[in-house]
Amino acid sequence: MRKHYFRKIFLLYFLVLILSVIFVELYVTKVVRTNYIDELRSSLAVQAGLVSEHISLEAPGGLDDYCRQVKKRTGSRITILDVDGMVLGDSDNDSSMMDNHLKRSEIRKSLRSETGWAIRYSDTLKYDFLYVARKIVRSGSAIGFIRLAVPLKDVNRNINTLRLQINLVVILLILLSGTIIIWQTERIRKFVLRIVDYAGALSHGLFRKKLHIEGAGEFSELAESLNNMALELEDTIEKRDSETNRLSVILKNIPDALLLINMNDVIELSNNTAKELFGSPELDGRPYIEVVRSPDFLDLIEKVKQDRMTGSADLVVDFPEERHLSVSVSPLSYRIGELAGVVAIFHDTTQMRKLEQMRKDFVANVSHEIKTPVTAIQGFAETLLDGAMHDTENAGKFLETIKTHSERLNRLVEDLLTISRIELGVIKIDKSRLDLPDVIDNISGALVVQAAKKGLDIRKSFGAGDNTADADRHRVEQVLLNLLDNAIKFTEEGEIETGTAREGARDYFYVRDTGSGIPEKYLSRVGERFFRVDPSRSRELGGTGLGLAIVKHIVIAHGWEMKIESVVGKGTTVKVFYQ
Repeated sequence: MRKHYFRKIFLLYFLVLILSVIFVELYVTKVVRTNYIDELRSSLAVQAGLVSEHISLEAPGGLDDYCRQVKKRTGSRITILDVDGMVLGDSDNDSSMMDNHLKRSEIRKSLRSETGWAIRYSDTLKYDFLYVARKIVRSGSAIGFIRLAVPLKDVNRNINTLRLQINLVVILLILLSGTIIIWQTERIRKFVLRIVDYAGALSHGLFRKKLHIEGAGEFSELAESLNNMALELEDTIEKRDSETNRLSVILKNIPDALLLINMNDVIELSNNTAKELFGSPELDGRPYIEVVRSPDFLDLIEKVKQDRMTGSADLVVDFPEERHLSVSVSPLSYRIGELAGVVAIFHDTTQMRKLEQMRKDFVANVSHEIKTPVTAIQGFAETLLDGAMHDTENAGKFLETIKTHSERLNRLVEDLLTISRIELGVIKIDKSRLDLPDVIDNISGALVVQAAKKGLDIRKSFGAGDNTADADRHRVEQVLLNLLDNAIKFTEEGEIETGTAREGARDYFYVRDTGSGIPEKYLSRVGERFFRVDPSRSRELGGTGLGLAIVKHIVIAHGWEMKIESVVGKGTTVKVFYQ
């Protein structure tokens, strides 16, 4: 940079020097020469006028000596002519040998005016002469001419000397001024380099760095202004970055999925929820049609772009899994009247729709479950009232049926109340340190007779892990009772196994059967209220469809996790992880 900079300065001043010398040669020399010759010409004209007043033309041939005497006093060549141009006397040559001078240019000019002049090159002497001629007038009439001539070699020599002196002065002045300017330029360059370095530091974010330039006039003021600007810029950037980061965090962590789509239909910005919703860690830079595969969404985007008004729609997307979405699309403008893109916000309504469906199913199931025993009780009661109470043999059967259905209805109500109390937190979990093998022994012992009626054995197995847990004993007994009861009901042959075990770093207790098993497509629904894999068989066995729902709620209330594994035709294992 430095060499390049000084090379420019050197070339600039070298050009100025050449132009100055050329100017001196072409202009100053010409002007000085012209002025010098004009002054010499005027001087010769005056001398010619003075000499002409004392000349007598009546003695031809005798004027050569006179001319020589005058030359000694004036230093100029003197030539005297008659009115016809004949040479009467000459200071340098024999006048009788000289030809007629009437056609000489200076003589012709003096005919038209009082004085004439000319510059001619001498072939003999090889340099220029200045000739000045003047008419000799007596009694108002011209009687002859006097001509003075001086060589211009001295003039040229003087002019060349002057020109050389002027050129030297010009060169010295340029060199001196150039030295001063280069020194000043170097000083300025150092200031500029310091400012450039400081600007580079600012561009890299080093706003705390200070620029110190003292005693440099405007550069000192500039340095102070740049330091103040750096502080203000740092403050502005910190505020902007803080606002940008805060906005970015808000956008990326809002619970609803957000996509910012430009006019080229490319996603410019997406938040974390959108990436989770559409199953891709990278959404930015992709066409939105690859992400949201829905014709309804495409139509909504085009409508918002055309109308420039917010629109909304309900969508169903199949990738990466089926989801119900409620989307709101708004136009985005950074400048008034110029559409830059759209902002789409997606609200996942899948769970809400599932809950709504579950609510409908629950109401339908409760109505159905209650209607059956109520209808049976009502029917047999009406039968008894219609006279069957007097039929001793059948009345007892009718009353037994009414009792059975009332018990079923009571179990249903009790189970519903239990689930509601757990969900509402009315039933508190009273935890204490439990010995799980002891609890399992008690519950399995209570059901051993029920299992024996179906020819099933209840086998117990306890692992080497931590077989104690902080839990509510009554609720854990309720969980084991429901799981073992279900295992016995849905197992026709084989055995029931219960106990504790360890999987990885976690301990669990379990109930395993060799029953019919549960198809994989129903595993996610096991634990829903009134859900039955085989509804007719479950009712025959006296189930309410709420047992596993109660188990699931108790496990959740403890902060535990329940996992169901099943193979159709081979059996089912229910694991409850308590560690």
